[in-house]
Amino acid sequence: MAAGSVQYILWRQDDNGNVFVVSRFHSRDQADRVCERYRKRGHKQLYWVKPLAPQGPPS
Repeated sequence: MAAGSVQYILWRQDDNGNVFVVSRFHSRDQADRVCERYRKRGHKQLYWVKPLAPQGPPS
């Protein structure tokens, strides 16, 4: 992945409130498709996608 590019992170929260990174993606579309597949499984877990902002040089 190129420096400064945005990654999309698929997150999961289980029924005990624990939050985990499930996977990282290069595109929002891909992340959303996988997220929807997990949601359709019908488990108690919550799934969502958030962008990970690119890291710039330290100020």
